[in-house]
Amino acid sequence: MYIEDKLKQLGFEKTTPIQEGVFKAISSKKHLVGLAPTGTGKTHAYLLPILKNLNFDKQEVQVVICVPTNELVIQVDKMLKEIEKDVRVKAYYGGSDKQREKEWLERHQPQIVIATPQRLNEFVVELNILKIQTAKYFVLDEADMMFDYDFLSLIDSILPAMYRAKYLLFSATIYPGMEPFIQKYFGSYDFIDTTKNHVLNIEYRLINIKSNDRLESLNRVIESINPYLCFIFVSKKENQETIYQSLLENNKSVVNINATLGVKARKKIIEDINLLKYQYVVTSDLAARGLDFKISHVIHYDLPHHLEFFMHRSGRTGRMYDSGVVITFMSVNDHRKIEKLKEKGIPFINYNLTKEGITKVLKKPNTLSEEERNAIKKIKKPKKVTPNYKKKNAIKIKKAKQEIRRKQYAKNR
Repeated sequence: MYIEDKLKQLGFEKTTPIQEGVFKAISSKKHLVGLAPTGTGKTHAYLLPILKNLNFDKQEVQVVICVPTNELVIQVDKMLKEIEKDVRVKAYYGGSDKQREKEWLERHQPQIVIATPQRLNEFVVELNILKIQTAKYFVLDEADMMFDYDFLSLIDSILPAMYRAKYLLFSATIYPGMEPFIQKYFGSYDFIDTTKNHVLNIEYRLINIKSNDRLESLNRVIESINPYLCFIFVSKKENQETIYQSLLENNKSVVNINATLGVKARKKIIEDINLLKYQYVVTSDLAARGLDFKISHVIHYDLPHHLEFFMHRSGRTGRMYDSGVVITFMSVNDHRKIEKLKEKGIPFINYNLTKEGITKVLKKPNTLSEEERNAIKKIKKPKKVTPNYKKKNAIKIKKAKQEIRRKQYAKNR
């Protein structure tokens, strides 16, 4: 009943497919690989069953959770404490007081460790003061991002110390570069793939703009929406400050997140966002992964350099059965990327920027006349289908329609 009670405490009315899968597989002796889209409750999927199996009387490391960024360390720590307050947990990330943590570890050991690969390697391998040999669970969350950041060598140096632990790897995607690592450490494992079970309630709006009108278009869009919380993703760092200042001048409640800010400053901003002190957040792809806010709108000011980040950015909204709106600007140089995203299944809906705001582009109705339909029916189909049949048939249909329209035009003159 522990998990059921905690779900009620957290206000979850129902579980997601990844949560159901992990809850069932957690007791298996095999390692586990979980694949699920962003925003589908992966963190709670492993936190709840791990806490259920935690021995609160043992003052030793029982769980190690490794995540790629400082922001994710802070967030997982917050989520864990919302579930269970009576657990000794330590969160290690860049900017925390290393000397103070070192002195504490010389006298105590936490029950749960949440850390970036760098900090974990520091305390386990370099200083040898964090004793993770007793761990029952080792979690790699946002694993594909770990490989993007080239953390593999650090994780390689940590894993041998936890040979008795059950390994759990969670990711939005599994790409070929990750497979050797999984084969090396996971052996025969339980695989939970829920990517096809989740249908996110997101409307993808595509707005065609001129390349030099991006900022003006953004301001016009912002004047026509009133979001609960809107994240504006910007690929070029130099554009972030310009956009931020423009929104400030227009009296918008806005904050700018970028990598040049210190960890403490970013932590404070994240706390303020959670407290709804801002309506708009201008950010780079730094905030495209893992961070969990209730976001109603996402705006792609420009497309990311790596297209997979389009999904990570967009996944900031429509999380955990909420609905969301994703607005994407497309200029003449973006057509190829947009086509690739359509091929990946993004159901873009075309919108225009008008005096009334954002309006959907209506499809032109079928304007075929009765005579045109009859003329098309008379086109004989070949007994044998030959190469380029469809193209040749389309030319015949076009000619038939043109002939009917010429006759109608001559008749009406």
